[in-house]
Amino acid sequence: MTEGRVALVAPVEAWVRERLEVSGTVAHGWLHTDRVRRNILALARAEGVDPVLAELAALLHDVGRTQPGPEEEHGARSAALAVPLLSGLPLTDDQRAAVLHAVRWHNSARGDTKLLLVLRDADMLDGLGAIGLMRAFMSKAHLLPYDAEAPFDLDRAQWPPIYTSDQIRLQSQFYDWLNTETARRIAQDRVALMVAFVDQARREVQMADH
Repeated sequence: MTEGRVALVAPVEAWVRERLEVSGTVAHGWLHTDRVRRNILALARAEGVDPVLAELAALLHDVGRTQPGPEEEHGARSAALAVPLLSGLPLTDDQRAAVLHAVRWHNSARGDTKLLLVLRDADMLDGLGAIGLMRAFMSKAHLLPYDAEAPFDLDRAQWPPIYTSDQIRLQSQFYDWLNTETARRIAQDRVALMVAFVDQARREVQMADH
């Protein structure tokens, strides 16, 4: 990491990590944010996005979850919390605005900047594959894992989820919402793993192999 990147990223990482480790949720805590940061750095390199701005956006995207408020407004809360922090960093006004814009709108359908698109893709990638399955069961630990009458039948999935299998169905659809070719390429193996897991789980519950 270059000296300039350290000056920008290190204080943001420390600030975000402290808050998420204390007040973050199980599925959207520091570990999730760190994985989104790793995802976005891979996407930024491939998609021609400034990696430092991308890393800052990833670190800040969910800090608003440490504050009370509606789920759909956590991006706005994250951006509001980030304003005073970013104001003290050696960024231009345009750079600061770009990061705040991406953080503010990452959980919306808006897609007017490349930084916003790679942040949303990095976030959705963390809902796919083995990590995605882990997060589904973590976030929906209060629910039964599947419908006993139709175990892991994703064609009957409901929203809001009644079973964890409904959550898996939702997350598996993230592939269709990805914005960049790089993210879709990364996601292919992850989606295939989720499909294989659901099929294997269904067969085990139904003792289909015996």
